[in-house]
Amino acid sequence: MLGVMIAAVMQIFAPSHLVIGLGTGLLVGFLALSCKMFGIGTWVPVLLSLGAAALAMVQHVPADVIWRGLDRMLFLAALIAMLATLRSAAALAPEVRLAGALVTNQPASRRYLSMTFGGHLFGVLVNFGGLALLLDIAKQSMDREGTAQLPPEVQEARLRRMTLAVIRGFSMIALWSPFGFATNATLLTLPGISYVQFGPIGFAMSFVLTAIGWAWDTYEGRRFRGRGLPTTTPPPKSGLAVALLLGHVLALGAGVFVLHGMTSLSFQQGLIVIVPCYAVLWAGAAMRHESRGILGGIGKVAQTSWLRLANMGPEVGVFASAGFLAVVLLALIPMDALREVIAHWGLSAFSYAFGLTFSIFILALVGVNPIITASVLGAIAAQLAVPGLSNVAIALSIIGGWTAVMGLSPFITTLAISAAIIDRRAEVIGPVWNGPYSILILMIWSAFLWALIHFGWV
Repeated sequence: MLGVMIAAVMQIFAPSHLVIGLGTGLLVGFLALSCKMFGIGTWVPVLLSLGAAALAMVQHVPADVIWRGLDRMLFLAALIAMLATLRSAAALAPEVRLAGALVTNQPASRRYLSMTFGGHLFGVLVNFGGLALLLDIAKQSMDREGTAQLPPEVQEARLRRMTLAVIRGFSMIALWSPFGFATNATLLTLPGISYVQFGPIGFAMSFVLTAIGWAWDTYEGRRFRGRGLPTTTPPPKSGLAVALLLGHVLALGAGVFVLHGMTSLSFQQGLIVIVPCYAVLWAGAAMRHESRGILGGIGKVAQTSWLRLANMGPEVGVFASAGFLAVVLLALIPMDALREVIAHWGLSAFSYAFGLTFSIFILALVGVNPIITASVLGAIAAQLAVPGLSNVAIALSIIGGWTAVMGLSPFITTLAISAAIIDRRAEVIGPVWNGPYSILILMIWSAFLWALIHFGWV
């Protein structure tokens, strides 16, 4: 996998078919060694990719299309591995655990907003590592003496409400985070679109969805008011730790935007270059006062990242497949015939946008990762050039459906991690606990999307 990452970086600065070929061979070898870890969510896209490759050979798809598909496959596989280096650096930083303690040790009146904000902030910076950290701290808080003596129904309700707050906050990174999978999949899928065209809209809507979740949680918690439940207090200096994490997000984002603006690198290329460099600097700074010093921190983050790669087979398989399918399937699908069929239906631009959102939502419930649906159907929608359906509308359709289903589908990594930490089944956390909220979010986002398209704002 390290060879794949090196090949992807080389392809940015010195692109060649030789590099793509070597990188592809290494990636296939890595996935073959990792296949025992695959679940249905990985096997589906991997098998689809193999089928698409075989069909492309039979139908004599031009070689340049295959090369572009392999290039995209390498890039997305390397991107998710590069982003994992931030998780390794965060594991060494004391401010991460202090900030986690702050957001989980709040009075009941502020707990939902605090943990939703925490899930959002940690998700932006360290992705699944942040989700796992916050849920782990929340689970540990249930074992404290004051909480352990509460009635069982109160304990279960508190665990459920904390878990949902973190998951909902984490899910909203799909709306805007420049380091998130949804944003990067969208940018790679839609030609010519820029982050500033849809990212700020998603960021603004994240506050609306947070308010909805807070109102929902407040309503559900009304029966526990006035029962004299014990309160908790955050540890000292934890507020400074949150400020430091916000600083990391801003500094990392600024670095990517500056590199993108001052060089010929695309946004994603700047991201894949900046992230590991920032992780090294962060780790060195985090351990500068330890006995091994800055070099010890750099060595530790390198060692942790190296060991982490061995367990990334499932995620790499999904992302690599998405990159390949999004390019090759476009060459296999007869676009002219499909365009004529769709024109015959006479559907509106919103119908196509909602169909894309709904497809991401429904297919995720049966095991198809949103990155696959978004990459393939988003690219098809852009190619069809439906009147009134802009690339910005397509992007908003993607991120909306992705956000709504992240906390619902038992097949998505979000719920798999959550279930393992809090010792509840993913089918309970998603459909039972969070199902009504997820459906409400889908409806609200669809109405929002309709208004934007109907009034010509996107």
